[in-house]
Amino acid sequence: MLGIRKLAVLAAVGLSLTAVPSAFAQTKLRLAVETTGRDPTNVMLSTFRDELKKSVGDEVAIEFFEGGALGDENALAELIRAGQVEVVSMGSDIVSLDSKFAVFDMPFLLKDKATARAAMDGELGEMLAKSLRETVDLEVIGYGELGFRVISNNVRPIVKPEDLSGLKLRTPSNEGRILAFKTLGAAPTPMPLGEAYVGLRQGAIDGQENPLSVIKEFSLFEVQKYISLTNHVYTPISLTMNGKAWDALTPELQAKLKAAAKVAGDETRKLSDESDAKLVDEFKAAGVTINEIDPAPFQEAAAPVAEKISSVVTPEFMTRVQEVLK
Repeated sequence: MLGIRKLAVLAAVGLSLTAVPSAFAQTKLRLAVETTGRDPTNVMLSTFRDELKKSVGDEVAIEFFEGGALGDENALAELIRAGQVEVVSMGSDIVSLDSKFAVFDMPFLLKDKATARAAMDGELGEMLAKSLRETVDLEVIGYGELGFRVISNNVRPIVKPEDLSGLKLRTPSNEGRILAFKTLGAAPTPMPLGEAYVGLRQGAIDGQENPLSVIKEFSLFEVQKYISLTNHVYTPISLTMNGKAWDALTPELQAKLKAAAKVAGDETRKLSDESDAKLVDEFKAAGVTINEIDPAPFQEAAAPVAEKISSVVTPEFMTRVQEVLK
């Protein structure tokens, strides 16, 4: 059931659209994202918006909500299902819509970006898109890239799995990520990303895990002593659309949306590569201690997570994923 705050959000969305002259467009699309600026999920949605405008002109009226104006990713999940927004750009919290996406909480499932990108552009991406449509009637327009996640904290460098013991790490609220870090001995603490900076500065949490580009965009490196390049999980960006709204579009307009999403996805991958190339040096210059890890001990320590994640996504789905990735 939607609470008073959510109802107020819905009312705000509806009121905002009264400013859009219907005479200028046949279709209205409300786009929403939790983040701002050069955060990859925002880059995904803003690039999609800009590319779509180039191809559709006045055929589509676009409303763009960013910076958590309509809430965090969990709130956006409710809004898109209710048809109160048409398109959202989501990272980890898409698992709140479809538990199959918890497969990305499996530590070290994907060994590198090339493998991950091929999987998302191929059968794994198709499997997840099919599941999302069947589960919550949302259409995947395209995939982008948040990237591989690393761990930052203020207590100690993470060199071996035991170094995670007792660390209060901000995580997304999805069950799979929480399970993984509990298994590794940490104390996962779900928290909206927008609250992480203050939480780290005030000591409410010890650390967090995110791609380097997100650590930069949210200035988290300013309140962290250590960044360990664990690359423990890969997080894609899913650009999704309300299924009924998608079905109401002409095939020609659907094709234009898919094309714009492809450009947007490529832009996030470019951002990911650029960030990984330069941000380590930038963070070192800011006084953050950076270390790499030997992944083998972490993979061994994370082995029990596989069974737990499998139970979330179903053993059949996990088996199929592993076959696809061979």
